[in-house]
Amino acid sequence: MKKIYLFLTFCLLTSGMSGQSIFDKYEDNQDVSFVSISPKMFQMLGKMSVNTNDPEAEQFFEIIKSVQSFKVITTDNKSISKELENYATMSIKNKGMLELMKVRDGNTNVKFYVMESPKPDRIKELLMCVTELDEKISIDNRSFETILLQLKGDIELDQISKLTAQMNLPGGKQLNKVSNSK
Repeated sequence: MKKIYLFLTFCLLTSGMSGQSIFDKYEDNQDVSFVSISPKMFQMLGKMSVNTNDPEAEQFFEIIKSVQSFKVITTDNKSISKELENYATMSIKNKGMLELMKVRDGNTNVKFYVMESPKPDRIKELLMCVTELDEKISIDNRSFETILLQLKGDIELDQISKLTAQMNLPGGKQLNKVSNSK
């Protein structure tokens, strides 16, 4: 009986450790750039009143009301890049995410995956993985080999493309093309 309890304890401990998110694992690592915006921050931003005649600013605040979590990791470390790609692959399989789009632009591969919401034309999660083949990706004079973005909420696809475009994230133009074609 004691062996069964030890075995069950071991199984519970190892399953708890393997459930750690790649974002949690690398948030303090010096070889990555890391951004995480919490649900509370999105709630606070969504409650802000916009007293402006700028329709883009008003639209931006409407978009962020539906976002619950936003996380990005960027790195030029080859071993971490491989781990980010593996995490994306496993997340897609484990969560049953659907491939939305793959884009190859020169040496850059951009892949979008979504977990659909029960509501029509909405998603619960977007996972975007950007990898380079030979040269580093340059964004605002910074170079990256791999970018992994995770966005969670109850979001319309066209809103995501507008958000990524306004934040100048890679793949925003491609995502905008997909949402405009619907």
